[in-house]
Amino acid sequence: MTITENCNNVYIDDYIIPKGIEKMDLKARENVVWAMLGKWLSINPLKRKKNENLNDFIYLRFDGMQETVNKAARNYKSTMAVFELDFILANAAKIGTDKPKSKRQEKFSEMLIMTANTPIFLPHFCKVKMLVGITKQKRNAKKIQYSITAIEPML
Repeated sequence: MTITENCNNVYIDDYIIPKGIEKMDLKARENVVWAMLGKWLSINPLKRKKNENLNDFIYLRFDGMQETVNKAARNYKSTMAVFELDFILANAAKIGTDKPKSKRQEKFSEMLIMTANTPIFLPHFCKVKMLVGITKQKRNAKKIQYSITAIEPML
């Protein structure tokens, strides 16, 4: 992965991630996140990744992808974190739980709060927060990736 940047953008391979806060910058970041999620899904047709900490699969579903796009597009570092989706799904560690807080989260019985330290983005090393919803089915409850956001720079 080739990463370069200037004061306005971060360039990762063929993707341009604007650093700005204008509406067009957010839209450009949304497009990058959708592209990365689509690329991940084409490589992972079962739409899941085994998480080592949970010893269970975390699934990608449309509503979680949509929420990830909304959250990750707000900040260019969060957009960059989506490039590490595979690593985050596999290596994030549970740090807590929460009850569903919004209308969009109502379909989940519980929200897992997980974090991972992304390994690639120098000088942008950051801790990433991932929310994972647990579906309400008693017998076949699944863990669904809900959102990913960069939460702090690592020093």
